[in-house]
Amino acid sequence: MKRIMMRGLLLMAMASLAAWALSLTYKNTKPRIDAYAEQEARKARKEVISAASKFVPINIEEQEYFIGYDERGKGVGVSIRTKTQGYSGPIEMIMGFDMNGEITGLKILNQIETPGLGSKIMEDWFSKQFIKLKAEDLNFAKEEPQGKIEAVTAATISSRAVLEGAKKLFGLYVDFLEHLEKIEILKYMPDGVYTGEGRGFSGPIRAMVTVQNHQILKIAVLEQQEVIEYWSKIREKIPQEILEKQNVDVDMVSGATYSSKGLIEAVTNALEKGIER
Repeated sequence: MKRIMMRGLLLMAMASLAAWALSLTYKNTKPRIDAYAEQEARKARKEVISAASKFVPINIEEQEYFIGYDERGKGVGVSIRTKTQGYSGPIEMIMGFDMNGEITGLKILNQIETPGLGSKIMEDWFSKQFIKLKAEDLNFAKEEPQGKIEAVTAATISSRAVLEGAKKLFGLYVDFLEHLEKIEILKYMPDGVYTGEGRGFSGPIRAMVTVQNHQILKIAVLEQQEVIEYWSKIREKIPQEILEKQNVDVDMVSGATYSSKGLIEAVTNALEKGIER
């Protein structure tokens, strides 16, 4: 009995020692693993948006986006990551978009598909099919007249998983554009004077926005054809609120909704051009 207890204690001690050793190994190797993963992520971002020399991360509703800038500070694209379910397990992928909604690159980061079959989604010919495509092109050529994608032979499920992942990423890209006016985009904008246009009640409204030190410094209206009754309600109020909030997410003025919307659109359009510059 005593011998059995001793063996039990010895096994417990060995298990505790093994757990401690594993914990220590994980603690010591995790920083290196994380550093390697970040290095690979940086390389992948550069691969899918080759025109970018710098990437700035932003978060929108818990989704991370990386805006790519060239050496002159011009926004040249956005990279986004996601996971999709393949035949054997999750497939992690990253895709780049230019500011016109075309795919600039796709890269599979991780996958455990069947070697020699589904794993062929890693091959260049497959990922390069997606370059320069838009949302309406993302279908298999054999299934839709406008489809541009050829599946890997004998690996339709793996191919479709990547295709569905690409569609999901396009949806996230659209979300990015829709939220562009509400995020703290000024943090990433170069100094400059930008002009934009919106549609008011009576016609176009053109505005000039000055950005300096990542702040909206001045808003000037260059052109408008609004009814004076409506325009008088917003001409000072809307620009002042935008300057105070440093954001175009301001309320429209009651009784001058269309004029308000047009002026806000003009300022938003000007700021978007700062990203595209």
